Amino acid sequence: MVAVGSLGKLWLDLPEDIDSMEALQSAFSKHFNADWKDVMVGADQPFGYHAAYDAYFTVRDLRAVTGMTIDQLLEDKGVKKPLNIVAG
Repeated sequence: MVAVGSLGKLWLDLPEDIDSMEALQSAFSKHFNADWKDVMVGADQPFGYHAAYDAYFTVRDLRAVTGMTIDQLLEDKGVKKPLNIVAG
């Protein structure tokens, strides 16, 4: 199965002084206008799990596509180069 969607909002300029889960959650909530626990994959993981991330992003209109590989999906959409973002 492949999931597809549209890129929503990016957060690339994370503050340097984030040193706790509470600070990260607060800054995240201010940037995305969303509660961390409501939208973050792995929200229950400890601060050390999230501390090394360089960016966060949102995805809109996420939906599953079955019966197609990523290569077939890219070919179907006319994409000629590989994707630069892999999220898991």
